Amino acid sequence: MNFTAAAANDDDHLKRCWRIQHCKGCLGQQSDCSWCPFSWTCVPNRHKVPFLAPAWDDNACPHWAERWEMRTRPLGCQVSTITTLTSLVSILSTLVLVLLVTIVVFGINKLKRYV
Repeated sequence: MNFTAAAANDDDHLKRCWRIQHCKGCLGQQSDCSWCPFSWTCVPNRHKVPFLAPAWDDNACPHWAERWEMRTRPLGCQVSTITTLTSLVSILSTLVLVLLVTIVVFGINKLKRYV
């Protein structure tokens, strides 16, 4: 692959995203851009799972403190990466806890039958 062509393509991608000055335009007009809310910037984001971009890219947003506050498609302008991850971890933890309690209850019932 030609590195000059790739760099030019990356520059074009940056310019295409960077010129947008509001979240709805950033997430609506460009499918491969994400919104950084504190610096009010639209940044390129070509990761396969866009809301996980901060996990792989320390410079996902211009300011390091807003990295995990990034807004992406399809989640929209009101949902940040950290909010999404917190929700997913909470839901999965709850399901695991319910599964463990169910297993313990069935285990106790089986032990009662044998005793």
